[in-house]
Amino acid sequence: MRRWPSLGVLCGLMLAVLAGRVAWAAPQGTVVVALGSNIPTLDPWAHSARMAIITTNWHIHDNLFMRDLETMKPIPGLALSATPIDNLTWEIKLRRGVKFHNGEPFTAEVVKFNLDRVLDPNNKLQGRAGITWLNDVKTGGEGEAVVVVDDYTVRIRTKEPYPLVHERLTTWPMISKTHFERVGPEGYARNPVGTGPFRFVEWVKGQRLVLEANLDYWMGPPAVKRVIFRPIPEMATQIAELLSGGVHIIRTVPPDQIDYINNSGVAYVTSAPILRVVYLNLDAAGRAEPGNPLTHVKVRRAIAHAIDVDAIIRHVLQGRAVRTATGVNPLHFGYDPTIEGIPYDPQKARQLLAEAGYPDGFHTVLNSYSGSVVNVRQVVEAIMGYLEAVGIKTENRHFEDVGTWIRTMRAGKLNGIGLASWGSGAVFDADALLWRLTKSGEDFSYISDPDIDRWLSAARATLDPQQRLELYSKVQRRLVEQAYWVPLYGQHEILGVSNKLDFRASGDEILKVYYATWR
Repeated sequence: MRRWPSLGVLCGLMLAVLAGRVAWAAPQGTVVVALGSNIPTLDPWAHSARMAIITTNWHIHDNLFMRDLETMKPIPGLALSATPIDNLTWEIKLRRGVKFHNGEPFTAEVVKFNLDRVLDPNNKLQGRAGITWLNDVKTGGEGEAVVVVDDYTVRIRTKEPYPLVHERLTTWPMISKTHFERVGPEGYARNPVGTGPFRFVEWVKGQRLVLEANLDYWMGPPAVKRVIFRPIPEMATQIAELLSGGVHIIRTVPPDQIDYINNSGVAYVTSAPILRVVYLNLDAAGRAEPGNPLTHVKVRRAIAHAIDVDAIIRHVLQGRAVRTATGVNPLHFGYDPTIEGIPYDPQKARQLLAEAGYPDGFHTVLNSYSGSVVNVRQVVEAIMGYLEAVGIKTENRHFEDVGTWIRTMRAGKLNGIGLASWGSGAVFDADALLWRLTKSGEDFSYISDPDIDRWLSAARATLDPQQRLELYSKVQRRLVEQAYWVPLYGQHEILGVSNKLDFRASGDEILKVYYATWR
C-alpha cells in the first residue's frame, strides 16, 4: 500500500527522484469514483464546491503546499518553503523542474499570474475570498501582492501580519498561464491544464470527468492509469454500483450501511473525523427576506432548543459525528471546548416562540442539498419533526445540484433555514470557517454583528496564538448567545471502497486517488 506523505518521506522521495534512483511501475487500470453532485467548473479558483475541490484542485492541479496526512500539518508541494522577511512580507521558494501537462515550466511568473488574476475583482472568482488578506494595489493596497524575485522565488505582501500563510498555501492551486491566455476563462473552465498527478481527458457535465495518469508527475506517476468521476445523486444507487463493481469509491456512506458494505465481500468502509461541520443557516440578518421571524433572537434560540442534536448523532449517524456546540470543529485551531451550546428543551422552545409573538408557531422553508451531508434526507426529516413538535412547520426545498445551492446562498437568496455544511477548504483554522460564514458582507454570511466583525479582523491581524484563541472564543460565545446559527455536529468522512483497492479516508476530506494502490 502506498504510504501517505509525511515531511520526512516526501523529502527522501524527492532526493531519490532527483538522483534517478526510483523506478516507478507503470500505472494500471481504471478507478471510478461516485460523487453526490455535479462538478460546477474545472477552473480551481472559480468555485467553493467540495466535488470540484476533490476533482480539479487536487487531481489535475497542485497547490503550493501539501498536507502531511498523518499530522495534518502543511508540508512542501510546488513551493519548498515560505519564510517571513518582515511582519508583512513572505518569501516563497519554488520547486524546480516541475512542468505543466502542456510542457510549460512552473515558475514564479506563473504564481504571480495566478494570484493577480484571482485578486482582480473584475474577474469575480470565488477563490478571491480566500486571499483578500494579501496587500494589492488593485484593491487599495500600497503595493503589489506578488513580486517576482527570480524564476523560482516570489515574495507576497500581506495587508497586516497574517498568521495563516502556511495553511492558506495548501489552497492555492496553480493553473497554466500560457494555456489560460490561449483559451480564456470559459475555455479553461472546460479544459484545464495543471501540474497534478492526472491529466484532463474529457468532461461531460452531469455525466463524467475522465482523467489519465501524468507519467511525468514530479512525485512519480500514480498507480492508477485512469480515473473517472461520476455524479450519482442517490446514495442507494451509489452503494449498488459499488457492490456490483460499477464504481470503486463512494463518499458519505450512511452509517446504517457500513456493516452491509463491510460484509459484502466485495467492498469495505474507511472513515475519519474531518473538518466539515453541519449546521442550520438562519437568515438572522434578513438578507434574503427582511423582517422574517428568524431575525428575532428568541425565535432563533427556540429553534436551537427544539432540536435534539445528540439523538440525531446517536440514531441517524450511529455516533459517527462529534457535537459542535459553537459551530467550530474540535479539529480547528481556535475551538473553545469550555463553551456550552444551547440544550435540547422543547418546552423552552415553545415558551420563547410565544414571547417572540409566535404562540402558534410559523411556516418557513428548510433548504438542503446533495453531496456532502451524510444521510441528508434522514437528517432533514428528523429536523422537520423536531421543529413541527414546537409549532414550526417547514417545507423542504432540496437542491440536487450543489452548484445551484452555492449560487443561491452566495447571492443572499437562501431564505428561511438551510441545512448547510462547511469543510473550511481543508484549512485547519477557525478563520476558514468563521470569516466566510459569520462576518458581515461575506458571500456566505447571513449574520451582521459589528463585534464579531471586529474580533475576526483582529484575529487575522495578530501572530500571537493566545490572542487569537481569546478572540475566537469571544466570537463563539456571541454566536451561542445570539443563536445566529444552529450548530449541529462535525462530520466523519465515510468512504466505501472496492476490495480491489487499498485506500483510506483522511482528515482533510480531499480524497486523492493518487494515493490509491491496487491490491
